[in-house]
Amino acid sequence: MAEYAWNRFGFGAELAVISAGHGLRATSWALGAAPEPYSARYTLGTDERWATASLEISTEGAGWSRSLRLVRQSGRDAWKVRASETGALAGPQPGAEYPETLTDAVDVDIAFSPLTNTLPIRRLNLREQQVGTEYDLTVAFVELPSLAVVASAQKYVAAGPGEIGFRSGDYRVQLAVDDDGFVVDYPGLATRSTDRPRARTPRT
Repeated sequence: MAEYAWNRFGFGAELAVISAGHGLRATSWALGAAPEPYSARYTLGTDERWATASLEISTEGAGWSRSLRLVRQSGRDAWKVRASETGALAGPQPGAEYPETLTDAVDVDIAFSPLTNTLPIRRLNLREQQVGTEYDLTVAFVELPSLAVVASAQKYVAAGPGEIGFRSGDYRVQLAVDDDGFVVDYPGLATRSTDRPRARTPRT
């Protein structure tokens, strides 16, 4: 297991505790300030191919809270979406208004989270691909803090050692990644702080 921490530009941070053997298991905590202050916590799991199998995420702010659960048994099944909310938060409702648009989504992408960019990078083995190799994807994009889920068209491009191109609409950025495909620098969003392995608690 390992811990990764990212500091966002402006205000915000994310800490993830991960196990990345045959697929990924991660628990993460995040803080953000836009469109209003919130905290978030999520657990994420993939299958052995790094295709997302489940996401459980909750957000909380002053006088409100929301939760979301996304589950998919296999790439042939439809996503199961369950959401709830308490209190009042301006913006879209949690969950997927049009779940049928998520049919082709293999990966999830959580807003402001560099961790979830690793999912297609590992699943497609992009670090080992020839420079210029690109993939057009549909991902299940989870907005923060609303937890609304929408289909998002994204492009990932192999850009050389330690570099991955990312595009979404008119937005383009070069991600710096480590040898395992985890984001080290996401220009304009976040940089990763010093990593450290997570110590195992001795059995008594």
